[in-house]
Amino acid sequence: MERRSFLKMSAALSAAATVTGCNSSSKDVEEVVPDEGATEEVVSWSACLCNCGSNCPLKVFSKDGKIVRIENEVFGDDSFGNHQIRPCARGRSNRKRVYNPDRVLYPMKRVGTRGAGEFQRISWEQAISEIGDKLKGIYDTYGTRSVYYQYQSGAYYDLNGSSTWRRLLNCMGGYLGYYGSYSSAQVSRMYPIIYGSNARSTMLESHNSDLCLFFGFNPLEIRQSGSGEGYEFAQIKNSVKTILFDCRYSDTVAGSKIEYHACRPGTDAALISGIAYHLITNGMINEAFLRDKCYGFRAEEAIPEKGLAALPYERSYEAYILGVGELDSIAKTPEWAERICGVPASTIRSVAEQLYAAKAPYIVAGYGLNRQANGEHNVWASAALCSLLGAVGKRGTNTGHMPNSRNNLSSPGFPSVSGNEQAKISVFTWPDAIRNGKDMTAFKDGVQLPSDELDENGDGKLNADIKAIINFAGNTLINQHSDCFATAELLADESLCELIVVSENHMTPSAKFADYLLPDSSWLEKDDVANQSYSAGSMSYITAMTAAIEPLGECRGTYDVCAALAEVMGVGAEFSEGKSYPEWLKEYYETLVAPQDEIMPATLEEFQQTGLVKKFNPLSESHCGLYGYVNNGGELNTRSGKIELFSHEVDFMNKNWIKPDYVVGLHIPPIPAYIVTWEGYEDSSPEIQDYPLQLAGHHTKGRTHSSFHSVQWLREAVMDAVWVNPKDADGFADGDWVIVESLRGKIKVRAKVTNRVMPGVTSMPQGAWFSPNGDVDEGGCINTLTAYRPSPIAKANPQHTNRVRIYKA
Repeated sequence: MERRSFLKMSAALSAAATVTGCNSSSKDVEEVVPDEGATEEVVSWSACLCNCGSNCPLKVFSKDGKIVRIENEVFGDDSFGNHQIRPCARGRSNRKRVYNPDRVLYPMKRVGTRGAGEFQRISWEQAISEIGDKLKGIYDTYGTRSVYYQYQSGAYYDLNGSSTWRRLLNCMGGYLGYYGSYSSAQVSRMYPIIYGSNARSTMLESHNSDLCLFFGFNPLEIRQSGSGEGYEFAQIKNSVKTILFDCRYSDTVAGSKIEYHACRPGTDAALISGIAYHLITNGMINEAFLRDKCYGFRAEEAIPEKGLAALPYERSYEAYILGVGELDSIAKTPEWAERICGVPASTIRSVAEQLYAAKAPYIVAGYGLNRQANGEHNVWASAALCSLLGAVGKRGTNTGHMPNSRNNLSSPGFPSVSGNEQAKISVFTWPDAIRNGKDMTAFKDGVQLPSDELDENGDGKLNADIKAIINFAGNTLINQHSDCFATAELLADESLCELIVVSENHMTPSAKFADYLLPDSSWLEKDDVANQSYSAGSMSYITAMTAAIEPLGECRGTYDVCAALAEVMGVGAEFSEGKSYPEWLKEYYETLVAPQDEIMPATLEEFQQTGLVKKFNPLSESHCGLYGYVNNGGELNTRSGKIELFSHEVDFMNKNWIKPDYVVGLHIPPIPAYIVTWEGYEDSSPEIQDYPLQLAGHHTKGRTHSSFHSVQWLREAVMDAVWVNPKDADGFADGDWVIVESLRGKIKVRAKVTNRVMPGVTSMPQGAWFSPNGDVDEGGCINTLTAYRPSPIAKANPQHTNRVRIYKA
């Protein structure tokens, strides 16, 4: 695909929305055009492995050792259920990603301060020797908990990715792990408390619904591949009534019949409480479902065999909604909710009545709700709304969670080796583990420890500081974490974390903080296996990745790097088991992947010749979350055995966990209550009164998180700008360069003045690369503005809770 065609396609997609060892030029790499007629084109298969949830297969054409274009697969007649898997603009730009001028081509060692991006080129032999010696020394001196494998989502390989690095570290005895993710830590922590698992329905199950209700859910931008959940929703968006609450008029809404209502960030639990009040007071709830399948809607008797004391009515969810509970004496009327969330009371009543009238309402809370300072209770409220209606486990309904994909083909990743280390921290709290991990505790920081390290109350200490970080294909070292300037200052202190190893394709902001920067070969330069990832809808597929070209420069695959490090650290035999990478790949496919289904070719050679296998999973009861529990009986894996609208586990946290000094409202209420937060709409703290605007982030079609940011075609196709309502554009106009400032820092970015964001709220594309110039980030990274303040239960990122001011640059 050429640039002109690419931009035309990108415009069509957006029509609904108006250093040493690396080439540092800002222009596109000048690719050598193959001689006409020199050789025939060679076709190979690869996949786009970014964290969009689809891993779209790519049909790659090369000539004379150069990639010349990328196309989608064309198997099947393209009818729904036999449809083609069509990569979006990002997938189709992979040729530019391979030949990007910021490719890291050689092993490098830092010579300047961390973050300066000053490196010298070294040999692979030197890199492996020095990293292996230093990493082993840290293991020997500080122990396994001092080595941290950082969260990453930039490359979803089977054998050349995260599982390979983890295997290496487990061969050394283990490493400090994490729980959660930067996308969904709060909901992933809460749903096992509410439902006993992360139970949910597929997007395809919405085809059985007669009403979709979305809170901050934007499938046509975040799930935009040609086979994924966005494609499945597109089949019904104009035939099934859909209501969507969001602070921004997204591309999911644009050009459709969707009923859209603006709602302030972080107030969704208040909105849902107003809906609940109308349902309860007008007899519109499912009493039988609440009695038989739920716990805590009203008073509950003691359950001695489960260790649960009696629950008095005033502690129940209904008592809270009616204003007669222990938390407050305020009835959660639609008028009360309107003052907080900005949605008119009449609209709240209308939505409640439409939900009651629906036979099978399909309710989704987007992950943006969970990335708030009160994210755990926002998503709990969405689950509670489903229960009030009895809209769980019934065909056409959901659990309030983001949809999942019911895959019937899979691949497990590199076979693991068991390590001895069991301790985990929240994915978000690694800076605290660098500063003072020794004093991090279960009750203060959410540290997860083996039972023999906990006291009689369940508390315990981590007793270790992070001294080494392994970062593979991840930008959370700086760019996707909060408070970039403070994080940069922390990482620059070499007396704390002693070793940072980054393996990357590109000179990302995180790569600039490496002590050793290793050049990873790109997706189109490797032989591997790739499954459909986690949100590809009901079309399962597995791609036989075969290298289209030889790796550029001295780039190497992850397996070869880890095998070499294992030899230096004395665990080579345990890591490799005496097998080369080609031998591993063949054995892995033929013993773990091929036997699962008769449609899979039996041998690796046959699979690579085929290139792609796909299989549709048609609608069935398995697509409906909690169908078995609701229809067949039994218990859930919760404290009560039922869906929990009151949680004794959360109540224990509220009574025993340490309350941070930045909390301004309720800490951890044991019901899905609305919580006033720091820097939220209702925060009246003196230090933020000069910061009147709420700021949230959003996804765009030009990046997946921070992946693809350096692809110039995509920057031309999708402009990075802060969205501002005309009522809030004071002293600047559309297209002007502005400064967006929070208590943490300043960024310089263009303004998009538009009615597509509600008054009092601003929104920015997340993922732009941090590029500081003095005290201003001229790269426009939203996380320069966000706060490092872990959320109450999951101890996770609250990156949509911000107050800012904006003025002309």
